[in-house]
Amino acid sequence: MIDTKTINMRMVLAALGGSGVDRLYQQLGNELGVILTFHHISPEPESSFAPNTHLTIHPEFLQTVIDVLRKRDFEFVTMDEAQRRIANPQGGGRFAAFTVDDGYRDFAYHGVPILEREEVPFALYIATGLVDGTGILWWRGIERIVQDNDFVEFDGTDGRVTFEAKTLAQKRNAFCHLEWHLIETAQETDVRDVTRAWCERYDIDIDAMTRDAVMNWGELRTLASHPLCTIGGHGVDHLALARLDDRAMQDDLMRGADVLETQLGTRPQHLAFPFGYRNAAGVREFKAAAELDFKTAVTTRPGMIFSSHANHMTALPRVSVNGWYQHSRYFSPLATGLPTRIRQKFRQLDVS
Repeated sequence: MIDTKTINMRMVLAALGGSGVDRLYQQLGNELGVILTFHHISPEPESSFAPNTHLTIHPEFLQTVIDVLRKRDFEFVTMDEAQRRIANPQGGGRFAAFTVDDGYRDFAYHGVPILEREEVPFALYIATGLVDGTGILWWRGIERIVQDNDFVEFDGTDGRVTFEAKTLAQKRNAFCHLEWHLIETAQETDVRDVTRAWCERYDIDIDAMTRDAVMNWGELRTLASHPLCTIGGHGVDHLALARLDDRAMQDDLMRGADVLETQLGTRPQHLAFPFGYRNAAGVREFKAAAELDFKTAVTTRPGMIFSSHANHMTALPRVSVNGWYQHSRYFSPLATGLPTRIRQKFRQLDVS
């Protein structure tokens, strides 16, 4: 079910691309490049109820993204090279850095072969707790609860609440309420336990779901040795760091890096903040990443990369390759940078 906001954005992107304004802007703009965000790469068809669709693209669309960027004269670079170019802009064409969050197995199966064939480097950000079993994909757990049931109960701040979830609209409403409770009401450190309790009530094994979806250490070691792959940090249990106290936030980032170094033999130099939106990572987290000697840290705040980011290497924006916009008519304008510039009111930086 596509919401009105997504429909309107599709219309705006298609209009920008169809008019040619985006291509004219690319000739005039001063962006250094773009860092792209990916999660799942899967050929599986979408179900009628799929609130996490934005996290998944088809392999064919990954190829489209590469083709569009190559046609627009982007150069594909590693995060090390992106960092160098931001620190010392030398002119020339724009760069594109591919980044992949969480380490999903379907990315290895369906995404890596395409990136190999096209010789596109990528950074893979790993939340170590998702591999070790301490973290869970709670957003997938609550999706399954709502998907499989006509009525959904949960214990909120005002007592037990029941939502009817028979129609698509009702299911979307129920999912939004469960999601809101977890990210706005529950303590961040309680989210895993709360989700596990919900899943147990509905006979859903959220730990098995996580194991099935995320690569294990053996698979990650193989991928870490790939010449196109850079392994980056993503904390431990995929927590919204801004909701933790200072010590817990710093500990999560440090332990995640420690585990990756122990398991893979190399300490990560690059970081992606879990979730990465404003309420999950802010000035405090940007400073902590710098103090922990990460060369770069990326958010999910939308935006292109400018020379002004040289002083904000741990607050870099990205452009999401979103499952709701799987067509060149939508992605092609995004690649020029114009839509994100409009959204940011033509400000280059969003680092506060």
